[in-house]
Amino acid sequence: MTFLGKIKPHLISKDLLIQETVLYALHDYPNVPEEWTIELLKEAFTNVQKQYSILIYIDHMKFTEEAVEILLENIPKMDKSKIHLGIRLLSEIEPKLAFKYKEELSRYISADEWSFYERVVNGSKEEVYSEYKEIVHALEHGKYHEQSLYSKAKKLAKSIVQHGWITEDEIERIIQKERKEEWFSHEGILAVYMIGLLKLESYIPYLATLLTRDEDILLEEVSSTLIGFQSDEVVQAVGPYLKKSESVIFASSIIENIKSDLAVQALIEAYRCSGELDEQDLLIEALCHQFSEKGLPVVSDHMKKDYTSGLVDIELAAYSYYSILGESHPELMDWKLAALESVLDVKHPSKQDASLQSGTILKEPKVGRNDPCPCGSGKKYKKCCGK
Repeated sequence: MTFLGKIKPHLISKDLLIQETVLYALHDYPNVPEEWTIELLKEAFTNVQKQYSILIYIDHMKFTEEAVEILLENIPKMDKSKIHLGIRLLSEIEPKLAFKYKEELSRYISADEWSFYERVVNGSKEEVYSEYKEIVHALEHGKYHEQSLYSKAKKLAKSIVQHGWITEDEIERIIQKERKEEWFSHEGILAVYMIGLLKLESYIPYLATLLTRDEDILLEEVSSTLIGFQSDEVVQAVGPYLKKSESVIFASSIIENIKSDLAVQALIEAYRCSGELDEQDLLIEALCHQFSEKGLPVVSDHMKKDYTSGLVDIELAAYSYYSILGESHPELMDWKLAALESVLDVKHPSKQDASLQSGTILKEPKVGRNDPCPCGSGKKYKKCCGK
């Protein structure tokens, strides 16, 4: 059975730990069916206990007209403490689709933003490039990385690619210039993004070499681009970087999201070569999120360790992995209770367990290792402030 086939029966799970894991596993995976986004949105607004987790994890999924309509209908009904989660998703809507709902969206999107959308959708090559260069310049000379400005640059870059206004030769010239520099510029990072949009597979080996760099925004874009190829060529190129301490976090995230037998084998091999507990935990989590039976012996042996690194919620990963595969384990309930204590941060996990079975949560989950970082960087917590 395929990865999606194994996940589908648990997409809307009554067990909130499994639900969390499913959302983790789908967050960076590029081929989530559009109808799943609809199903998750409906669940978020039907089951308030799940609302937080669902809304923070579906931002990478594709939003159709039906998804937009669900958001528009339900955001006004949301609790004020959570309404920002719904509004944040509106910013992920493609500008062209947003125009179809301009009247309804105008209460959430400013006039300046609509002017920007107009240039993205209908601007001439000169207009789009002019704004693109202005934003790249502002990013390059800003004191801090501005995620909102970077998101605008990506929308413009996507428009440039979709209109055919940039060639492979032009991207190659940018990349060749970046190779000579100590640090990637924002123009170079956005070129990596465009490599992904254009599916330029010839760059796979080079992009893998960038995983040893200490540039988080670049690494996020490299990871997203490599995951987007969904090929074993990526697994072969990234595999060696699973065995390097300086690159294992991003390398494991990439291999975790390429669902193939070769990816599973690469994770197992890297685990067996690793002597560091924090690296082993990362690799085991990635292996669990493959949901392959081939990983069962390795995960079982790892869970015999008496301590963890704290870098991942390892009990959550193991409990959900076994449960989704329908496998039994004598410590399954122990893992569940440990996961409850860690993920939901309560003093009496047995009581919390009972509340989960009844569909009631005692309190809001704390920030998980795989959650988007609260600082607003757009990165996962474990790759940002949780390092």
